[in-house]
Amino acid sequence: MSYIDVSGLSFGYTNDSLLFSNITLSFNLGEQVAIIGQNGSGKTTLVKLLNGMLKPQKGRINISGESTSDKSIADIATKIGFVFQNPNQMLFTNTVEKELALSLFRLNIGKKEQDLRINEMLSFFDLEHYRNTHPRNLSRGEKQKLALATVLIQEPQAIVLDEPFSGIDFKQRENLAKYIRILSEEGKLIILITHNIDSILENCSRVIALDEGQITYDLPINDFIMDETSLSKIGLMPTNYLKMLYKLRNIGLPREIYRKKDLIEYFKQNLER
Repeated sequence: MSYIDVSGLSFGYTNDSLLFSNITLSFNLGEQVAIIGQNGSGKTTLVKLLNGMLKPQKGRINISGESTSDKSIADIATKIGFVFQNPNQMLFTNTVEKELALSLFRLNIGKKEQDLRINEMLSFFDLEHYRNTHPRNLSRGEKQKLALATVLIQEPQAIVLDEPFSGIDFKQRENLAKYIRILSEEGKLIILITHNIDSILENCSRVIALDEGQITYDLPINDFIMDETSLSKIGLMPTNYLKMLYKLRNIGLPREIYRKKDLIEYFKQNLER
């Protein structure tokens, strides 16, 4: 059974115009899924439907076999966590520790369990020495980690990140990608809403493309890379790195080689022969 099942979903912001019409999708634990598309394609709306911020006009959304139709946003947040593009929108208190405690407020857990989860998050994200720091004094990358920690501390099995790699430098992107990989290896479902094609290649196993509320394609990452028209179909352009992969594929690069570290290793091995 899929962790998230979307069946026959229809939704529109007005009664006479549907953005989504009869959409069907499923997501499995352990997947790293990218949702791509131009602005206005329906990416953010789809996520808001998944996390309960919006309700479908028709169809159903099941999480772990249960319908979300009668669930509150807070209830769904324990199953699907959502990390906003701007971490400042998720930070409300005057210390890092209080931010984490606030996320546990509605969970009705004891003080011992609360302290355990807070310490685990501080350790996992290397934030121990910021325990009593005001979130506004953190760097953008540290705020991003704290925002993710406030979601993860509720122990959802799925996490949605909206443009997680925007506004941070290369080192911070690599650091965030490390945490995403660890969470995926632990069996969590990771969904990225992103325009960063190179980050998709590094972090995702599946790509869903939306265009005007319709699913243009839903492909494994290798099939996405093999099709040189995959981005132009939804009005996006390939990056220089992806263009290079297209050329290398045409002269024999194996289809399973697309991540940068694997490409470097492939060239090293071939140069040593």
